[in-house]
Amino acid sequence: MAAHQRMVFFAGLPGVGKSLFLQQLALMAHEAGRTVHLLQWDVTRPSFETPDILARYPEVDGVTHAAIRKGVGLWARGAIQRWHERHGDLAHLLIGEVPLVGNRLIELTQRTDDAVEALLAGAQTRFAIPTPSRAVRQVIEAAREASMSNPQHEKERADAPPHVLRAMWDDLYQLAQQLHIAPPNANGENVAYDPAIYAGVYQHLLQHRQTIVLPVDNVLPKVGSVYDIDAPIQELHATAAEAIQCMQHIQNTFTDEQLAAQVKQWYNA
Repeated sequence: MAAHQRMVFFAGLPGVGKSLFLQQLALMAHEAGRTVHLLQWDVTRPSFETPDILARYPEVDGVTHAAIRKGVGLWARGAIQRWHERHGDLAHLLIGEVPLVGNRLIELTQRTDDAVEALLAGAQTRFAIPTPSRAVRQVIEAAREASMSNPQHEKERADAPPHVLRAMWDDLYQLAQQLHIAPPNANGENVAYDPAIYAGVYQHLLQHRQTIVLPVDNVLPKVGSVYDIDAPIQELHATAAEAIQCMQHIQNTFTDEQLAAQVKQWYNA
C-alpha cells in the first residue's frame, strides 16, 4: 500500500490502532519517495466549528451536530476529487482516518453519482479495517487510560477515554444485531468486544469499497506518540469559505427533520 495505492483509508472505532497504522504507513511511503497527504476527521472538523456555524448548529453533550457531520462528509468527497486533479501522479499518496460511526465521513463509503465515485470505489483505493484481538483491545484500553493521565502529545488529550471506547463498542454491537451480524443479546448485559463481529460491521459499512481486514494480534512496545510523524506531510482541511459553502448547501437542501432522519440512518448502504 505504501508503494502502490493511490489512497488508503483506515476505518474503525477509536482505540483499534488507526493512528498507529496511519503513522507507520506515512513513514513507509515517505521512505519510498512519495509525498504524503492526510485526511482526518479530527483535523478537518474544526474548520466547520466557527462561532457562526456553531450558533446555528451547536454541539450537544459533547457530540458534533448532525449538520456539521454531514457537512464534513460532503466537503471531503469534493476535497478528494480536487486533490486527485491537483496531484494526479502516483508520487502522491492520500492517507485517511475515517471513524464512519455516527455519520463521521460515512459519505466516503456511499455510492454517489459524482466525479470521485470511481476513484473511491476503484482498485487504486483501499479501505483498511484494523481489528485488534480481544487481548490487544484490553491492552489498548489500559494504555489509553495511561495516556489520558499523562499525554505525550497534544492530540492525546482529545482521545476517547476507556469508558467511551466501551460505550462505542456497545453501540456497535447493537448495530450488529440490527444487521443480523451478531446474535440477539438476550440477557441485556454489556457484551464483550468480539473482533469477528467488529470486523463484520465495518465490512458491511464498506461493502461498496475495496477493503482489507488487518488483524492486530501483537502488542508492540510504545515509543513516543502515534501522532508524531517524522516526515513531511500535507493535511487536507476545509477553508473557511468551503465550510460556509457546505453548510449553506445543507441548510438549503435539508429541513432539520430530514437531516436528523438521514444522519440517524447513517449505516444504511
